[in-house]
Amino acid sequence: MDKKPSFFKKLGFSLILLCFHSTAWADKPLIADSETSVTDIIQALQKEQKMRDYRDLGGIAEDEPPKIAALIHFKVDSATILEESKPLLNKFGQALQSDKLAHSTLMIAGHTDNTGTNIYNLALSYRRAESVKNYLKEQYGLTEQRLIIRAYGEEEPIESNETTQGRAINRRVEFIRID
Repeated sequence: MDKKPSFFKKLGFSLILLCFHSTAWADKPLIADSETSVTDIIQALQKEQKMRDYRDLGGIAEDEPPKIAALIHFKVDSATILEESKPLLNKFGQALQSDKLAHSTLMIAGHTDNTGTNIYNLALSYRRAESVKNYLKEQYGLTEQRLIIRAYGEEEPIESNETTQGRAINRRVEFIRID
C-alpha cells in the first residue's frame, strides 16, 4: 500500500494549517489612544519580527510585521478628521520623524465597522486612510513614498461588531511597518 498522503489529505492539512495560523496566532495590534506616547508608538513600530518554528506543521513562518492601531475619529459618513484626533495623529507624525523611524515605510490601513455595505465601507476606509496620509504629509513633511494606503473596510474586525464599543474599536487606522 502506498504510504504517500492523498491529494485531499494534503489539501485538508494545508487548509487546517492556514486557518490555525491566521486565527490562533493572530495578534491584536497595540491600540493607540490619547494616553499613548510618541515613545510607545516608536517602540511598537520597531519591534523585531520573531520567527516561529512550525516544523512539526510543515515549516517556519514569520509573525506579522510591527503595527499599531490608532483610533482616529472622523465626522459621520466622512473622511474629515475630527479635532479631537489630531493630538494622536501629531504623536504619529513626531514618531515618524524620529531618528528610529525616519527611513521607514508604512502602510496606513483603513478599517470600518460593519455598518453599511461592504463596498461602501471599503471606499470609506480608503478615503479615511488617505485623509490620515494627507494630514501627515502636510503637517510633518512626510513623503508620498513613505506612506502607502490600503483599505480593508469591515473585513478585519478586532472586536465584535455586535456592541457599540466593539464597532468603535473596529473603526480604526493601522500603521504597519513594511520596510
